[in-house]
Amino acid sequence: MRCPECNSRIRRGLLLCPECGTVLEETQPYRGRSATRGIYVADSSSGAGGARPFWQRTSLVLFWVASFIALLAVTTGIAAYRGVRVGEQEREETRIEAAEERYQKGLKRLNAGEHELAIAEFEYVLELDPDHRLARRGADEARARLDQLAALPTPTSVTHELVTDDLYQRAISRYESERWEDTVAVLTQLRVLDPEYLPAEVEEMLFISLYNAGLALLAEDRYEEGVFYLDQAVAMRPLDENALAQRSLAVQYMTALGYWGVDWDRCIERFEQLYATAPSYKDVAWRLYRAHVTYADAWYEDGEMCPAEGQYTEALQLFSDPEIDGKLAESRELCLVATPTPIAPLTGTVAITLTEPPPGFTVGRLAYPMYDTEAGQYDVYSLFAEGRLVRIATGGDQPFWLGGSGALTYRDRLTPGISLIGPGEAAPRSVASGAGLAWPSFSPDGGILAYAAQNAGGTWQVYMAPMDGSAEPVIHADGQGPIWGPNGLLAWTGCDGDGVCGIFVDNPNDDQPAGRLTASANDIGLSWSPNGDVLAYMSNVTGNWDIFLVDLAGGVVALTDNPESDGLPTWSPDGSKLAFVSNREGAWGVYLMDANAENQHKILALGPNLPDWTMQRLSWAP
Repeated sequence: MRCPECNSRIRRGLLLCPECGTVLEETQPYRGRSATRGIYVADSSSGAGGARPFWQRTSLVLFWVASFIALLAVTTGIAAYRGVRVGEQEREETRIEAAEERYQKGLKRLNAGEHELAIAEFEYVLELDPDHRLARRGADEARARLDQLAALPTPTSVTHELVTDDLYQRAISRYESERWEDTVAVLTQLRVLDPEYLPAEVEEMLFISLYNAGLALLAEDRYEEGVFYLDQAVAMRPLDENALAQRSLAVQYMTALGYWGVDWDRCIERFEQLYATAPSYKDVAWRLYRAHVTYADAWYEDGEMCPAEGQYTEALQLFSDPEIDGKLAESRELCLVATPTPIAPLTGTVAITLTEPPPGFTVGRLAYPMYDTEAGQYDVYSLFAEGRLVRIATGGDQPFWLGGSGALTYRDRLTPGISLIGPGEAAPRSVASGAGLAWPSFSPDGGILAYAAQNAGGTWQVYMAPMDGSAEPVIHADGQGPIWGPNGLLAWTGCDGDGVCGIFVDNPNDDQPAGRLTASANDIGLSWSPNGDVLAYMSNVTGNWDIFLVDLAGGVVALTDNPESDGLPTWSPDGSKLAFVSNREGAWGVYLMDANAENQHKILALGPNLPDWTMQRLSWAP
């Protein structure tokens, strides 16, 4: 039911309205939804209040200029990824925002000594977010203060002044002894008994005590308690930069630690973000190292040597350890053995064993196009982790590996259409015929082929065709460069009915419209990350071709910023690296870089010519 006084909706079981405090007779349910120790000196010029924490997926600098951010916000909005993830994300964001709003109300109630109302607010937060540890801490604190008050004798009108004077003197004694937590408890009792008793002095002592108690607890690694005290302080007035910084670091540390042993990918991601900004904070470097090692050991025990190798490598970049060196060498060797058997060379193709594998290329096989100047055509080559180069197909380009199957599809220029060659097959076979078919890509199960072709008016269109021949190819959308993701999502570059262009993502198995992630028709050369959450692509929105990442939620990060052209990115099978092409050294080549854009270096030379290079594609598979 609703409160008879303020008309707010009331949760079942509450005796007081959380909004106005009205005593209720009956309620109906409703649903709705973070240090260095120091002594604070009051200063009216302290910095502005802290911003509420928010999720941040990368540690790199956002590329988009304000105009593009505004354009994305206006033109995509909530529909940017409708039908795929936006609905779920919106509900989650609304729930988190509602929980944070009510948490702040609870803090204010607690500071004001309105303990029953504070408990109601904190319990409501826990309904919205059962994992909100600070709200649980707030409810426990409010109950503890209620118990303390219940133990006090109720003063009569005669003794009221004596009791309040005694509490104030006890608070001063604890304050001068820097017993901050005790000071907070006594001042809270005083405010409940007499809110008008020296209000300015009491509030000043309470704020300073909350501030210093929070920093002291953080210094003792009591993160949850420290953050809670600082949150009470900031509910009264803004914190200075030191307190805000310490609170932020503690929240990041607690968040990362919350994933420990539960979700190693997220745990490592959070600790990496914290390490990037504060590498000397607490034991964050050691925690990150142990997370990598433990995750690697888990992969190792499961017989997954390639991801184990990647985690051991990351760990050794933080600390050297002979034992981990040995595990890295062993997992690397076993990873090479576990790599799927390479495709058998075609008759007349060239197979070359390099004197040593390219630096950094340690897993899987990378297919790429190389232009034969004498023949005037592209050929498809593959580089294998053990250091072999094989020409897979002549007169072809735009290669695409079918996951870990060992099969490769490509655009066939000799027999116009799309061809596929499987492991050990002597010759390719046609899977789609017709001049102008481009960018072949198969669904994760290999059942559906997607490709692009131009209509009579020159407009690129994305087609889908079942491989069992049960139906004719159908037009799925206007666009080019389609590519399937590991989670069954299809991405391409195109324009909507209003002429707004960019990267689109769709789940072909539902009836929801595609969502648009970016805002330029020249956002092309798409490649899905192995976990299906991020797309790498190239764009010339700045006047030069560079490589970017876009999260499914819409956040964009620039990975390269070179005066020459960089493009055609493709992810490594373990998601730790990207390969791409560039002419930054005066000729074309294949380059590698870490997923955080570091360690960019060339591994293969492609020569001086790469005609229509923006229409090409690289593909990297296990």
